[in-house]
Amino acid sequence: ASSAFTGSSSTGLVRWTYAEIKELTGNFKHQLGPHSYKAMLKDSRPAVVKLLLFPLESRKFRARVSVLGSIYHKHLVKLEGYCCDPGHRFLVYEFLKNGSLDACLKNPKLCKRLTWRRRTAICLGVAKAISYLHTECREFISHGDLTLGNVILDENLEAKVSEFGLGKLDIEASAAERGAEKDVGDFGKLVLALITGHQGNNEDLCEWTYNKWISGYGWRVVDKRIEGDIDFEELERALRIAYWCLQVDERMRPSMGEVVNVLEGTLSVDPPPPPFACQRDLHEEGSMESDLEP
Repeated sequence: ASSAFTGSSSTGLVRWTYAEIKELTGNFKHQLGPHSYKAMLKDSRPAVVKLLLFPLESRKFRARVSVLGSIYHKHLVKLEGYCCDPGHRFLVYEFLKNGSLDACLKNPKLCKRLTWRRRTAICLGVAKAISYLHTECREFISHGDLTLGNVILDENLEAKVSEFGLGKLDIEASAAERGAEKDVGDFGKLVLALITGHQGNNEDLCEWTYNKWISGYGWRVVDKRIEGDIDFEELERALRIAYWCLQVDERMRPSMGEVVNVLEGTLSVDPPPPPFACQRDLHEEGSMESDLEP
């Protein structure tokens, strides 16, 4: 590989040529997801190569990579290096054995291992990762596209967030605030999907679960595939904070630091108002419940 691009932060990222990227991936033989491929590094470590589709001027791309390469957190996927050849932009990440949370929820064998305790740990880990990006890096970093597909699980089903910091490359202060609010909203959707096991329409899921919860039947929204006991205090905290994260008025949404404290049980949270503009009539819930059950 080419010499490491260290930048001002001495990140030590490796810069690969496009020819080397093709070699590492076996000419993009093993596709893992949209525009991502499995690779094998020279030291026999597996990695993930992500193709970036948006055009980006070389200097800006390298500057952004330098920032992302300086970030280290237990719940963030490590960036190993990049490719910045003319017409080719790739990022190379560490490989995690169990793949995306999205895929795990669809895999009966892996889903069986996603106990209540594991799911709450995943929620907390993701919240800590996003809070770190927002407040503990040398500059504000929004994820920009937090989804089940961007939460990756290692061999112990520990969660790590991937593909962070790619949404905004010339972010201004006002845009940074909007980026934070979007991340918070996306986190609320992720929590509901993880609790229910349902990956369908987010608006319908939000309304259905909220109406069950406000009627005193919050336990009925829990994924029926979860084996073992459910901690109903944790369920209450998770649902409340998810609905606060999903408030239509973004000024009412909590910070990710507050989300972490609520999930850890160190900060109490009031019951939230409906997190959608027009609450569906409760009498319409019958057909929706059958539609939304995983």
